[in-house]
Amino acid sequence: MRSYEPNLHSLPDGSSSASRLALAAKRLGYSGIIITNHTTSGWPLGVEAARLVGGIEVAIGAEIVASDQRSLHSKATSLRDRAAFLAVHGGDEKINRAACEDPNVDLLAHPHRGRAGIGVAGAKAARDNQVAIALDLSSMIILRGPARVRWMETVRRDLNLIEKFDLPLMMTTGARSHLDLRSPRDLTALAGLLGLDRERALEALALPESILDLNRRRWTSVGVELV
Repeated sequence: MRSYEPNLHSLPDGSSSASRLALAAKRLGYSGIIITNHTTSGWPLGVEAARLVGGIEVAIGAEIVASDQRSLHSKATSLRDRAAFLAVHGGDEKINRAACEDPNVDLLAHPHRGRAGIGVAGAKAARDNQVAIALDLSSMIILRGPARVRWMETVRRDLNLIEKFDLPLMMTTGARSHLDLRSPRDLTALAGLLGLDRERALEALALPESILDLNRRRWTSVGVELV
């Protein structure tokens, strides 16, 4: 099964170039990466060089940063036709909920920063709008002591909701440098510590490719494809 990293940040948003991220991800065993620089930082630099790296797909998306629900929906609508993949910068309870309610959004990124989580209402909205939830494992790698325990408690609660409502799930490190990347095998092992079984973890790593394929198809209306 092919593995994709769906939430990477390259220059000028991160500290590594797009091509450096592609080379590192390829070496770690990924089939593709999606660079989703924050909308406050601008589009990634050196994309053409990254796409010259053989053996790995490099897709360009965006991570929407919004201060309120109205701004989020406006940015998602305007970016939908320009970006191959749309994530939302989560962590705030209201933004998490608004992202789950917007069918233009592909991924709610790091919803557990600040211990907000998605909640039951957000889970139902994500199910109805097919918004994927990110299991961002960077906090598990970085945090220590009580802070990590609290984060794991929040994530485990939401993983129960994700299973209950059968929500799409993706795994990421949200890396801003090639040094922050971890292999698909490492992410699968870390997810296992949170109670996620191996098969579900592999599905989460493969899902971004399926979403990219869907986004590249042309739709004249909901459920109607132009072929």
